[in-house]
Amino acid sequence: MPFNQALRLSSVLLAAAAFIGLALGTNLPEWLVLFTGSSLIVSLLRTLGVDRLYRVLERIRLSTTAWNILTVIAFAGFWADLLWVSADLLQAGVHFLLILMVIKLFNLDQRRDYLHLYAISLMAILGSAASTTDLWYLPVFLAYLLMGVWTLLLYQLTKESDEKSGSLSFSDESAGTFRRREQITPELFWLANSLAAGALCLTILIFFTIPRVSAGFGQKGSGEGIRTSGFSETVDLGMIGPIKRDPGIVMRVELPDRTGLQMDRFYLRGMAYDRYDGKSWTTRLSHRRALVESPAGTFTVRQGSSRSPRPLGSIIRQRILLEALDTAVLFAAPYPESISGQFLAIQSDPTGAIYLPFPSAARLEYTVHSRPTPVAAADLQFQSAVYTEAFGQHFLQLPESSERVGALAREIVGTKASAYEKAQAIETYLSRHYRYSLDIAPGLQARPLEEFLFERKTGYCEHYATAMVVLLRNVGVPARLVTGFLATEWNEYGNYYLVRQRDAHAWVEVHLPNSGWVTMDPTPAVSETVGDSRWFAASRVIDTLRLRWNRFFVQYNAADQLAVMRGLKEGTTVVRDRAWGSLSSLVAPVGDFAGKLLSRVVEGNMRLTIGFLSCIVLGLGLVLWLAQRKPWNRWRHSGLIVREPVVIGQIYRGVLKQIERHGISKPQNATPQEFLRLVQQQWAGAGESVATITELYCRGRFGKVILTQQEIDAAYHSLKQLTLLDPPVHS
Repeated sequence: MPFNQALRLSSVLLAAAAFIGLALGTNLPEWLVLFTGSSLIVSLLRTLGVDRLYRVLERIRLSTTAWNILTVIAFAGFWADLLWVSADLLQAGVHFLLILMVIKLFNLDQRRDYLHLYAISLMAILGSAASTTDLWYLPVFLAYLLMGVWTLLLYQLTKESDEKSGSLSFSDESAGTFRRREQITPELFWLANSLAAGALCLTILIFFTIPRVSAGFGQKGSGEGIRTSGFSETVDLGMIGPIKRDPGIVMRVELPDRTGLQMDRFYLRGMAYDRYDGKSWTTRLSHRRALVESPAGTFTVRQGSSRSPRPLGSIIRQRILLEALDTAVLFAAPYPESISGQFLAIQSDPTGAIYLPFPSAARLEYTVHSRPTPVAAADLQFQSAVYTEAFGQHFLQLPESSERVGALAREIVGTKASAYEKAQAIETYLSRHYRYSLDIAPGLQARPLEEFLFERKTGYCEHYATAMVVLLRNVGVPARLVTGFLATEWNEYGNYYLVRQRDAHAWVEVHLPNSGWVTMDPTPAVSETVGDSRWFAASRVIDTLRLRWNRFFVQYNAADQLAVMRGLKEGTTVVRDRAWGSLSSLVAPVGDFAGKLLSRVVEGNMRLTIGFLSCIVLGLGLVLWLAQRKPWNRWRHSGLIVREPVVIGQIYRGVLKQIERHGISKPQNATPQEFLRLVQQQWAGAGESVATITELYCRGRFGKVILTQQEIDAAYHSLKQLTLLDPPVHS
């Protein structure tokens, strides 16, 4: 491929990579995506030499003045978009940028036009980088980097051609001879790719060493967070149910101090509610206090002391990556003692819920230390408990309900004496005598609790939790309803829980005299069918890579850079170990997945194992054969040999039709050269154009010569000149 054609091709691909980044990272209008994408496809086909398209574009080619007018109109459209349509500077700027990209794609004539396109592409890829933190940006950036290296290299190599021709247009004939010698060789191909790999390594080095700020001007975060339910100050009975059908990912929870799946049901506490009015839950303990930050950036939620008379469980350390939600609640395992992260402020209410001052518009990563509350041995025996009036008003409050609810509570607990035994009895009764289902229409009953307990006997977590709290309060046991998430999906490749919208859950916290608040859940365990196929395993590997991407790139900040610089001072061994550890952590999920897939094959029958190994051997053999024989070179040249005679033959037939319109027909047995002499005798003005096309036709059709793009363009030009000539004068 000639240098000038390769330059145009790499420039179009560079713009395409930048456009894909913007299309995936921002919310572009459909018409703009279609318009820009179509323009890129047309430009790409034109660059690859689709002759019919090239002729059409040459006929509708606009002048420089027309392009300038279109640019002015686009600039006026930018202001209209900014003031009345999108009303956002960033969105209007992105729209205007893509319009400029389209204008420049159809106006690549001078070298400065290429520079303009490069500047537009650079701003587009920077805009996409500022608008997303997802893993898909990595391949887009790598494609942009590769095309950028190729484009800059070819731009410099075409300098001599530009000095001779003054233009980079394909139709320029003055530099045709020079361009025939400008071909991309295998040495140049590998040199450009090596430069791209070196640029990538340099980019990674700069990323990990150059100081940075926490956020940028155009950083993604102005959008609306994931809609959640059950984490406001009012929760209607039946609100969480519909959201449990949504498989969208909410958070990922790592347990750094634990290896493997150690618990099937991992609770992530959100908010607690103390008042039920018969239809809705509200919290009257909503006043929040600001937590005190220690010098290490840790906020203390509650003080844990070994001298406490209450039993203390072992500390659970969680590293949570929380997606942008429409709630200010931060989730953690019960009960959080401290939280650390890049927070300006953290708040807490009397129930132990943790809040941000306002909902975050970007994903968060934070670490929580929680300590569960085990049941004290003293609570297994009957002990009378005396509660203050304020405590009873909050956690023994009952709505106006029928006597049937109280009678059912007394019937369930029977002769149970201790509060814990009563709670266990009610929990067991609900989980055994009622059926779990999401097919319940919310908000249709005047008394949804009574309807659940005595008529329908079918519901989901909110119905079970509400029923248990009300039944406990009827027998004098303080309780409250809690909403959050119940994590059950374990990613074995990354050792973390994957929490989805459908994991939203409600359960109960019961207050025991010696233990304090303990977690109990009357909802029967429901097995979620998430699949165990190889495709689902591959999705878990991809999700692990997303988590690693966020850990090592998105959340990489100045503190991490400081640790790297300290490692440099400590010695190269430390840096090497850290780098190898990070790389191993990044690629380990892929290796684990391949190992498990291979083990499944090997554990199967012998025929399947032999077939699997045979496929691997055949694949390696095919790769080696292709690398040695390189059949694509032969296919490429054969394709050119077939293509060029067809094109020049079409042009020559066009000449015959054009001349025949003026009364000059080609004799059936006349050769092209004989017909040329006939035309020169009867129509002298057409002699030069017909002679050019006849020579190229004989070379391409009979001489087995591969015509260059410039020669094909010259033939088209001669045919166009022929259509503009005055008709011959017949004597």
